[in-house]
Amino acid sequence: MLPISSAQNPTIKLIRSLDDKKGRREAGLFVAEGLAMLERAEDLGWEPDFLIATKPSYLFNGAKPIIVTEKLMAELSAQNNPHDVLAVFKQRWQPHPSKAGTWLALEEIRDPGNLGTIIRTADAAGAAGIILIGDCVDPYAPESVRASTGSIFASTITRMPTASFVDFLKSWPGDSVATLMSAKSDFRKDYKQPSLIVLGNEARGLTETIANACKVKVRIPMRKGVESLNVATAAALILYEATK
Repeated sequence: MLPISSAQNPTIKLIRSLDDKKGRREAGLFVAEGLAMLERAEDLGWEPDFLIATKPSYLFNGAKPIIVTEKLMAELSAQNNPHDVLAVFKQRWQPHPSKAGTWLALEEIRDPGNLGTIIRTADAAGAAGIILIGDCVDPYAPESVRASTGSIFASTITRMPTASFVDFLKSWPGDSVATLMSAKSDFRKDYKQPSLIVLGNEARGLTETIANACKVKVRIPMRKGVESLNVATAAALILYEATK
């Protein structure tokens, strides 16, 4: 069989629609690219809806790929140097967070690269999961999936409106920890478990509503004149402190 070369093929059209947030939301699907990424998915028991490759040699749990031309793969890829293989998976959302372990909550994060890096860090640090509060960027956006380097497949992700999260904080049994530039306490301390670390938007930080609802407020000390740390860097520092 000749490789598929037409962008009008129904499967190809569906995959291309997943570049867009609306398309991903309606289909409940996302794309992951590259052999290393897909090997992590396979190791963790994920099954693709579609497997696309430029060569017939790649198998996923025995499933054969749909073969496409290199030119068409370049059109499907979100990367400048396309991989030889990509797959389409169903999104996974946990309805509610558990109240065990260390959780990370993010309020209205806007940059998909930041979110993907945070997902990778949370996985590395052994966090129980991630709560996305309010209008956060899509964790299944191509840039976020790529920045997660496969940790998207290992992560428990849930989402909540702001009001629901504030209600959830009231019943949190351990420390809920707001990260604020204005806080007096250093983040290097022992937290009552289970701990819930809460970080805010890249530009404005946490809203007053959520900051006030947290039991503990901490800051990451910085040399005078430094404006702030990148949110992914801040998440790494405090997550490793909370899970030590």
